Amino acid sequence: MTFRGSGIPFHPMRRRTLPAARRSAFARMLLYVLALTCLVASTAAFAQPDGPMAPASSAASVGCADAGASDTVNADIDEFRCLTAREQAASLRTRIENHSILTLTDDQLLALMDAMKPDAFVEYAKSEMITDDAYQYSMFRQERISGRWPERPDHMVIRYQDSPRRVYVKWLPDGAHAGQEIVYDETTDPGSIVGHLGGRLHVVSGKVAVDGPFAHAQSRHSVRDLGLQFIARTVEHDARSFREEGLSEKPSRIELMNAHGTRLLAWTWTAPSGPPAHYAPRVRLLFDLQHTWPSGEAAWDEQGGLLELIRFEDVEPRHWSESVFDRSNPEYGFR
Repeated sequence: MTFRGSGIPFHPMRRRTLPAARRSAFARMLLYVLALTCLVASTAAFAQPDGPMAPASSAASVGCADAGASDTVNADIDEFRCLTAREQAASLRTRIENHSILTLTDDQLLALMDAMKPDAFVEYAKSEMITDDAYQYSMFRQERISGRWPERPDHMVIRYQDSPRRVYVKWLPDGAHAGQEIVYDETTDPGSIVGHLGGRLHVVSGKVAVDGPFAHAQSRHSVRDLGLQFIARTVEHDARSFREEGLSEKPSRIELMNAHGTRLLAWTWTAPSGPPAHYAPRVRLLFDLQHTWPSGEAAWDEQGGLLELIRFEDVEPRHWSESVFDRSNPEYGFR
């Protein structure tokens, strides 16, 4: 891994002999784990403090009024700076969708981020990051549960509908808890999940409370949190807390990372506290600049210990039939 401006190379570990599919999955997870967790500062990152940011001054509007640029790219950034937060959020989505953002150099991309208003980041998460109500995606996830960090990530395929909330999850063979399945449908039973374990115990399906101890044995999250909309709602919630604390909702650090040739944009928020005011004392979102949604997320506690690492892949909008969230679907293993 190389950080823009730091010149620090990453030398990959010696690979173990694994089946090709498992090697590929673990390689992808390792790439994003390294980007999400590395704490070395990029010299091309904004010159921002590591702690929470104070609100921006009115100097930005003066700079907008006096903006002048010597080339097309800088003129475009100056024009972007003068947009409203809502317009900036929509513009960022357009730049990602038409791939024009990929033509920017590292310095130009960081300048574009610098030009974003604090509330534009919230507007982007809320309105532009994920616009589909129903979709399928895959997730790699590791979480610290009861003080223990798992040796292997879960690898899951998730079928999700946000409104009304419906979720189907299957744990894949190359991850932890392989073979498990759960299904949730708030239109038929909003308080319960149907699920079964993997391996020999998959023959027994049971119903558990949606937020009970069994449902949280492997994750701090509710099954209702398994959509990408949960990230958007978290950004919006934390932004309100930052404003109430007299702080800026803009990420306290924005930087570019290069992981095995993949350029990643990282937004990191550092908060004065964790729950309930903030999701965690430090949260990072990664964007691969190929898609509007985040490709990864990480959170740390007050001592700098990792709370979770999550990687999102293969997000595909869908129009689900009723059978997708029905335990009797013959494609599923419920009994």
